[in-house]
Amino acid sequence: MGETMKKILLIVMIVALATTTACSSVLTRGDRTGDEAHAFLLYNAQVIDKLDGDTPGDGNTFLIIKYEIENLRSEKDIQRNWNEQIALVIDDESYTPIPLTSLDNQLWQTTLGAGKAETGYMAFTVPDEIDDIKLNITFPVSGIEKSYEFRPVDIRISANAEFVLMRLDQVERTKRIPLIGGLLASFSSSPIRYLGTILVPEDEIDQLLDDTKGLSEDERLSAIEAYLIAHGHGKLE
Repeated sequence: MGETMKKILLIVMIVALATTTACSSVLTRGDRTGDEAHAFLLYNAQVIDKLDGDTPGDGNTFLIIKYEIENLRSEKDIQRNWNEQIALVIDDESYTPIPLTSLDNQLWQTTLGAGKAETGYMAFTVPDEIDDIKLNITFPVSGIEKSYEFRPVDIRISANAEFVLMRLDQVERTKRIPLIGGLLASFSSSPIRYLGTILVPEDEIDQLLDDTKGLSEDERLSAIEAYLIAHGHGKLE
């Protein structure tokens, strides 16, 4: 093998190693990290447009993270203000957590016994149109910083209702095709699924069509939202 080829292969190996190392350092939902004193686990991050009596205001939505913090030491951990250790970043803009009256088990502060862990929520108000998000955690004892990069699970009732309405309209248009509409609709029938979640099972589509027949678009959306809420959608994990 010539010297030139050896150099090329060496460069390729170095680049591949660097890429692998960079990828392995990226944390996302479900990953655990920590230092010698604490461990942090990001269970999930969910986007929701209403939470009982709390609403985020025009143009905004709620981003709610569920996380666990654990005291790894053999002695009691003093009270920690985790809202000061966790920073949310979207498009290089930082957001601070907010208290929500309707959100149970908000975890802003902890005093943990030796080896004990606690799980809870932290909420943020963020712009309605968001994609990838970064969550930075700074461990208070060591000062080590870790970053999570993720796309939140979208459970907004309004977005889900609009998608269901669009799919119902498609089913109706298919059924109206002369002679073969009913047959085509039966062949193409499937659950209404959005972002991997089944919103309307296949055997409930016709009933939902009947329940929303003859209503205005706003009334249909309201009826679909009521259906989704009644079937357990739009709720935090």
